[in-house]
Amino acid sequence: DEAHHAPAQTWSAIITAFPSARSVLFTATPFRRDRKEIKGRYIYSYPIQRAFDDGIYGEMEFLPVAREEGTTGDVSLARATAKVVEEDRLAGLQHSLMVRAESVPRANELMKIYETETTLRLDVVHSGKSQKVVEKVIQRLREGELDGVICVNMLGEGFDFPKLKTAALHAPHRSLAVTLQFLGRFARVNAPGLGNAKF
Repeated sequence: DEAHHAPAQTWSAIITAFPSARSVLFTATPFRRDRKEIKGRYIYSYPIQRAFDDGIYGEMEFLPVAREEGTTGDVSLARATAKVVEEDRLAGLQHSLMVRAESVPRANELMKIYETETTLRLDVVHSGKSQKVVEKVIQRLREGELDGVICVNMLGEGFDFPKLKTAALHAPHRSLAVTLQFLGRFARVNAPGLGNAKF
């Protein structure tokens, strides 16, 4: 799985170490930004439209947030996000939140803003935290002790948590491919009590 990594040295070493074995590669991202070739023959393609038609992906809503006069864009976005989470809860939806930051210092800044401006229960996850700490935060999220997480490029590939339905994007992704993969993570409808993904 995640076969778009196949051109990487470690992946190539595994594939070439077994020259007589057949390899079947799966990926939801069949192209790379660096344009390196994913070697193989396409035998099956599942278009995104079919995922919507088959009910694997649900509707997505983009909710733009205007900066409130006399405050920052981050504060306005935090307040609007808290309102969306509250509305979803009142509607009986079991949604969790991801606040996206582009760096660890920004994640820590956003944590302070959300603590001051909202009543949301959040924690920060990033690669500077140990695996054990990150796992504990994710467990608290799964158990409903947290409303969401503030993330720095984590909980992406391979992370499966269908209740993650709301994203506050304090920083956009740098490429369309990563953005589409990110959106798809929130659009899944494979659990009960879920409504539309909201960005």
